[in-house]
Amino acid sequence: MSWADRPKIEQQSFAEAAGAAAAAAINGNQAQVRQAQAQPMVAARPIHQSVEQFLKLKPPKFTGRGDPETAPRWVEELEKAFDLLGCTEAEKISLATYQLQDNAHDWWKAVKDRVFPENMEQTWTILVEHFYGQFFSESAQEKKMAEFMRLRQGSMTVVQYEAEFTRLSDSPQGWLRIRWIKLEDSGMD
Repeated sequence: MSWADRPKIEQQSFAEAAGAAAAAAINGNQAQVRQAQAQPMVAARPIHQSVEQFLKLKPPKFTGRGDPETAPRWVEELEKAFDLLGCTEAEKISLATYQLQDNAHDWWKAVKDRVFPENMEQTWTILVEHFYGQFFSESAQEKKMAEFMRLRQGSMTVVQYEAEFTRLSDSPQGWLRIRWIKLEDSGMD
């Protein structure tokens, strides 16, 4: 596809990203240059198109009931879809909250304005942090932490051990890192 054939909005997104990188380079701020280069150039799309593409992937719904392990698994499944679709922060929040049902939907209606007060930047990370606070309890996190701390290779192959290590430690939003910070802050590290 030639440059002229690309949608106008995609051309503008590219131009804006290039302009941001150039401005940062002129100002000598290498961190801004790297950040501008790392930003995906996602053309704005109508929300109905985002929803349609998202729902074609058959993402899981979340009710807020049952095993607390379903909360991080739900987040991980959504993040796979978000990565595939190249979702913006706003799309992630809209699409994820659309998948909340029953208790989880009631929770979101009750806390939405506290999670994202007026004029506050709405990010996926903030939503997930609050979501975990409600649906991935401290005791479930502690259980997962204990399982991680007891992990030994033993008779597992390196590949099996790596997979188990990743399963226990590579949480979608760094719950393990957050948990360590809480332990350090409490003097229990």
